[in-house]
Amino acid sequence: MLTRILFLADVSPFSERALAWASEKLKGHQTDFLLLHVVDPATGIEAPHVVREAEGYLEEMASRVLPPESYYKTLVLSGDILETLPETVRSEGCTFALLALPEGVDGLPLIRSIPVPQLVLRESEGLFPDAVVFGKLAVALDLEPNRTSLMLDNLRAMLSATGASPEIVIVHGVSPLSAEEAPAMLNAAEEALEEIRDEIASWGLEVSTSLLAGDPATDLPGRIEEIAPASLAIGLPAAGELGRLVLGSVAEGLIESTRCPLVIFPL
Repeated sequence: MLTRILFLADVSPFSERALAWASEKLKGHQTDFLLLHVVDPATGIEAPHVVREAEGYLEEMASRVLPPESYYKTLVLSGDILETLPETVRSEGCTFALLALPEGVDGLPLIRSIPVPQLVLRESEGLFPDAVVFGKLAVALDLEPNRTSLMLDNLRAMLSATGASPEIVIVHGVSPLSAEEAPAMLNAAEEALEEIRDEIASWGLEVSTSLLAGDPATDLPGRIEEIAPASLAIGLPAAGELGRLVLGSVAEGLIESTRCPLVIFPL
């Protein structure tokens, strides 16, 4: 899975800090980076000049930050970023993406546009998380069989590619329509979670489950915060189907509210 990582860069110290974080945290897993910057065509006749300046900046940044033995490529394009980003991922053969978001930036449109697994990294008070990225991993599932199977396949492939052996907590939220149906729904969810726990445990990993009874859209972010994972893994259905992983807008809510790094698998 981690054979070529697309790093979406701007031309600022923020991207340099994010690239340094990626170089350190992913060290030993993958040194093949594609550094992409997209120039807004609204710059008009200045676009060629802006592209040339950005090309020079990316080359200087990469040479300063990445280890000498690293293989990397820099690419500066002009166009609509929501179209250019997925096109570049496909044309350049990227298998993973790293999206670093400054504080206050809504990353959902960019996240939705990326067609490969991605790591979403957020800055908080000028800092990126210092914990081992895959040290403790929460995995949010909706327990729908096909999506759950895809999530587990992606998760196992990622862990194999990184060589990580994290502690895993499987998280699921149940929102019964009535008190009468709550026991049956909770029992069914518990049984499904136990089956998944046993499968992940067969990979040789420490794994536990966390079942939430309530409104997942409002309560699940708080449960994730209590678990305090180093990263949270969620699945993201195709464009236009956001939120199918878990009930309603839960997936979107988790993307917006979670502060730890997010591992997002397209489903």
